[in-house]
Amino acid sequence: MELRKNIKPGFMTASVALLVVSLLLFTGCAISSDSEVETEASIDAVESGSAVSAAPVDHEVDDDPAPLSEGDQALSLAGYGAAGALADEDLTILDMLTYAVQDEYLARGEYEAIEETFGAQKPYTNIKSAEETHLAYLQEVYAAYGLEFPEDESASHIVIPENLLEAALTGVQAEIDNIEMYEIFMSHELPENVYEVFSALKSGSESHLLAFQKQVDRLD
Repeated sequence: MELRKNIKPGFMTASVALLVVSLLLFTGCAISSDSEVETEASIDAVESGSAVSAAPVDHEVDDDPAPLSEGDQALSLAGYGAAGALADEDLTILDMLTYAVQDEYLARGEYEAIEETFGAQKPYTNIKSAEETHLAYLQEVYAAYGLEFPEDESASHIVIPENLLEAALTGVQAEIDNIEMYEIFMSHELPENVYEVFSALKSGSESHLLAFQKQVDRLD
């Protein structure tokens, strides 16, 4: 099995570099009303659908990797999503993939709930859509290994904030935890395709964190 450990971002393949750029363009860091015109234009394009294809997208995840070992496929979770991952001291590759899927489901569900409570608005509309993209990347990894993709069981873990400031603070903490989760995963020896997807999703979450922090600064 081809493994990667502690590889710097500069060594990512060209396809993953493009994937990261797509995530950054898709979500946009500058969400507030004083954002630069270029970033607002790209966000508007996403919201209007002109920047997103309705057809299934191939994210160039290796679809014929070496099989996972029996140990790599063992599943023993210590909780749900990033919280579970940060508490788990015996991570297998399937554990990591499962926690990643759970945390992306949880983020999507949380931002959907915020929209339903406070109305559709940036940055939640953009970032919720980006979580769909994150889940699509992970689906391709599962398909490559012939694994069953987990169902969305995030509903019982969602907490509705009382106001928009609390919602933005919730987003900040969720993205901090998500980034830390991926950093821990990437410190392990991983198959190339798993490492690359975790690296790309971490970069996307760093963009989300900046967007939520701007909201906190504006509302605080």
